[in-house]
Amino acid sequence: MAQQNENTEFKEFLEKYKEHWNKFFEEWKKDPKATFEEDVIWKNREGTGEKKLEYDVFPQPYLGNIRDHSVITLNLNPSRSRKNEENIEFEKKHLPKFKKAENYHEYAKGFPTYDTHPFWKKQDGWIDRIFKNLGKEKPSLKDIKPFAIEICPWGSKKFQTLKIKKDDSLIEYMDHYVFDVIEKVIEHSKLKIVLSVGKAYYDIFNDSSTFIKLEEISSKLFDEEFTFLEDDYKTYNNCLEKSKEYEPEEKMTAIPYNWPMKFIKRTFSIWKRGEVLYLNSYASGSNTPPADHFDEIQNKLITKYLNKL
Repeated sequence: MAQQNENTEFKEFLEKYKEHWNKFFEEWKKDPKATFEEDVIWKNREGTGEKKLEYDVFPQPYLGNIRDHSVITLNLNPSRSRKNEENIEFEKKHLPKFKKAENYHEYAKGFPTYDTHPFWKKQDGWIDRIFKNLGKEKPSLKDIKPFAIEICPWGSKKFQTLKIKKDDSLIEYMDHYVFDVIEKVIEHSKLKIVLSVGKAYYDIFNDSSTFIKLEEISSKLFDEEFTFLEDDYKTYNNCLEKSKEYEPEEKMTAIPYNWPMKFIKRTFSIWKRGEVLYLNSYASGSNTPPADHFDEIQNKLITKYLNKL
């Protein structure tokens, strides 16, 4: 009986969620500017320059199949703008699909950009590796896509910094249209953890009283790990000798500053809101998923907390 009630509750939630966004898009098709003007949350955070929200760019509150998806991914907003060619191509290809669909939900269910957009291609490889390393079947083998939910549905060339103050109306908005939604949708996820990439999400979690940080792992900055010499050649001194396991035939006593090596500071953290786990990872100046050499650290962290649920 409990399971039946839970299913009924989810069905009721799903109908309200679909109805909300379907109505939103009906209004947007009639008058994009008026629809944006009535959105008091984002109208009051319109932004300027490249961060200006654009009401005449096809909005995107979510993509994916709510009832059947691999994992939930948290995103800031659709990074599309009238100012770039990518959006022109996107709207040429996908707006006709949206207009032919019965409503936005039916359009979004197939995640139409997942197999073509470079951002989602990188996400796909990362998600597959997470599943594989946890001993699960890779979602791509059965063409199962994630459910991607956006904090802001309006597009922009670059997204603004979300400065959230105490009692900010944005907190209530995110709780209602993002995090409460995730709480219900995650029951239909193959992996019971929400993925996010970028420092912005870390800051949102950290500023919110509803999130608890369970653990954080960060790599050291390069200049904290190695000695920097103030010489004419700008070299890092004895850095290869730091590793006891690495014994090259000819030891290098100094590595030039411009030597083709990339040292990245990346942070992983696990957060909890209610009963839902969130994984965040970020590297300075990047919103790309972690490379595969971070897989061991990442998956140990995921497994540790998934097993506690």
